[in-house]
Amino acid sequence: MVTSVVKLESQNLAQIAKQVQKLTGAKNVRIKTVLDPSLVAGFTVRYGNSGSKFIDMSVKKKLEEIASQLDLGDIKLAA
Repeated sequence: MVTSVVKLESQNLAQIAKQVQKLTGAKNVRIKTVLDPSLVAGFTVRYGNSGSKFIDMSVKKKLEEIASQLDLGDIKLAA
């Protein structure tokens, strides 16, 4: 499953599917898309058995990492 802020173009989804194929060794990859504005920008990919593997390329995660490094753990991004 690919989660993004906006609908991704088919060429972007094809690139993501190709990378998931490399990671998993799967011959066929079907992608389900979900929109989530709370990611700010970027996307996440959940794959594997029952979605057990997760790649987070969202801006939201990066902002949370920066807040953590600056010891601003009490700051929460709006959902």
